[in-house]
Parts: sequence; structure tokens; C-alpha cells
Amino acid sequence: MKILHVLPISGYLITKHYIRFIKENFGLEKNSFAVIGRPRDNSENAIPMNNADIKYFDSYIKNYFKIMSYFLKFDKVLFHSLSIRTIEKIFFLLNPLIMKRLVWIAWGNDLYHWKKNRTNMPCKVANIIELFFRKKINNFVGIFPPDVDYFKKTFNSNAQTFYASYVGGLYNPIYTKDLDLTSLEEKKNHNSCINIQIGHSSTQVLNHIEVLEDLYKFRDENIRIYIPLSYGDEEYGDQVEKKAKLLFGDKAVCFREMMSNEDYMKFLSTIGIAIFNTFRQIGLGNIHPLLYMEKKIFMPAGSVMYDYYRSLGINICDYKQIKQLDFRSFTEPIDMTKAKQFVKSNATNKQKKIEMWSKVFNAPLKWG
Repeated sequence: MKILHVLPISGYLITKHYIRFIKENFGLEKNSFAVIGRPRDNSENAIPMNNADIKYFDSYIKNYFKIMSYFLKFDKVLFHSLSIRTIEKIFFLLNPLIMKRLVWIAWGNDLYHWKKNRTNMPCKVANIIELFFRKKINNFVGIFPPDVDYFKKTFNSNAQTFYASYVGGLYNPIYTKDLDLTSLEEKKNHNSCINIQIGHSSTQVLNHIEVLEDLYKFRDENIRIYIPLSYGDEEYGDQVEKKAKLLFGDKAVCFREMMSNEDYMKFLSTIGIAIFNTFRQIGLGNIHPLLYMEKKIFMPAGSVMYDYYRSLGINICDYKQIKQLDFRSFTEPIDMTKAKQFVKSNATNKQKKIEMWSKVFNAPLKWG
């Protein structure tokens, strides 16, 4: 079975490990990669345009016939994230032979946050097309366990579904090194500065400004607030940075440049408390290392990630409680032993990853 992996032009921090994983464990005889579009910048998050193992197309509009004919050469077309425009989805809907080959590997944004909120007619039409497209998907892969049920319920779908998580953990240096970590308890006992991380990217669904306002009551405590804003919505990042400096001054540090993976993991190791104030799946490449290092994490009760981790006995704290907490309670250490065990048995288990993705690659397509 010949498989084409269609990758988003931005998202290389995730997909570069996936490409390596496919090459090392499945080979290139039956697996090919394609990227449609040009990078908006030269950041580390954009797929390099000189990779000999990837076929590049400028756009669906410019290369429509070439792209569609190329897709038809493959038995399966695995679409990593639906990060394409609505008009481009129409191109697929007009080609039922392509739609039948399509396997959607859903990312958080295109599964949970795809609707346009404006009420004008173009946005209403776009939402109808986006919904129809998702309902036409007959083969679906969730990268986070609750994604599968969410997809079925939200789109009333009878599609064939799989759970297969991404593979960045297999190549993350933080899982293979002896870490010299200072626990939250040690920091409290020595009156050391406690580092607090808000989110992981410049993405509005992380609700940074609400978090900053809720933490403002701790502004005179020995804290430093770190806000990674190196990719995502730049204008939104400007708003967050302005608010952070207004409320916390030099105690707020906003990252606007990309770090190497190793440097970023070193940064995560210094965090005492991390806050992900969002109701959808996002930031797993940050959350799993933080869990592995047994960091204290806040998420809103009732959110997808909070409910999932709590169901496994992992002590995620309820973000909604921060408004009522004093600083002593906010920084109180908690037992995160199960969190580390969870990551060891999932994110770093190579054989498990191979088995997951083998099922996706080898299963016959559901054709409606």
C-alpha cells in the first residue's frame, strides 16, 4: 500500500520527528511526503524547502491538476492537520476519488476550533463547507485519546477511527538524560524564585491575559512569569506581552524567538508551575515533558485535557480555583508520580508508537 503524508508547511517542530520516524521504521519505498504552500517566514517552525524526500507544490490554485493527479497515485493520503483554506477543501469535495483516499490526522485547532465566529454571510457559508467536509471524512486519526470520541460526537460520524500519538518523545533529549531538577518544595523551603509558565505559544485559546489578571495578586511574591510567544498569532502576542509588562514589569519574560529543542527543554526544567488555560487539546509537546518532570500544572476543570489526565489519576490542578487561592496554596507541592509513569509508558515507548501507526497504515480504507 502506497501512502502519501501531506504535511502543513508550518508545524515542522512536530512533523520533523514524524518524518524521521517513518524513514527509520517504515522506509520510503511505500511512504512519500508532500507539502503544499510556501513558508511565511524562515523560522524553525517552517518545513525546509530543500528536503529531497519531500515533494513541494506552490499552492492548490496554481498546481491544482498536478496535485490531484499526484494524490491519485497513492492508496492513502494522510492529511496532517486541515490547515488549508475553505476553497481548497472544496477542491477535495469535488474529487470523490481523493476524498475516499483521505485520512485526517487531526490537530487541536482544526478539530476543536475551526468555526469562524463572525456572523456575516461569507463566514456562515465557510462554516457550512467546513462542517460538511469533516462529516465526509471516512477515516480519522486522533493524536490524543479523547479526540476520537469528540470527533464522533461532534460530527455525528461513523468513520473508521484510530488513536495514534505523535512521536516527538522518542527523540526528546529530556527523556534520556539524568535531570538535575529543583522541586517546587525545595524552592519553597529555600524561598527561591518560583518560575511560572503561561501557555506555550501565541495562541488566543490559551487565554493568556485572563491568566495574567488572575496572577496579578501574586505580583509582590518571589516569582517570575515566562510566556513563550515565539510562534502563532504575532499581533496577539504583542497584546499579551504589553499586558504582562504592564502588570508584572521585569518579572514577566516573553520569548519571541525560537529556541533549539534542547535549550527549550532546559527552560522547561526550570519551571515550577505551568498554566494551560484552554478547553481544547493543545501543547502536548510541552505538557508531556512537564508531566515527566513532575511539574505542577493547572488546567480548567471540564476541559478535554484536564478530564483525561485526571481520569488516569494524574493530579492536574483546576485553573478555575486560582482566583480563590492564596500564594501558599497556589505553590503547594503535589504528588505527580503517576504523571511521570504515564509519560514513560506512552510518549517514550517506541514499539507502542510503531504498532499504533502500523494500524493506521495497514487498515483498509473505509469508503463511506
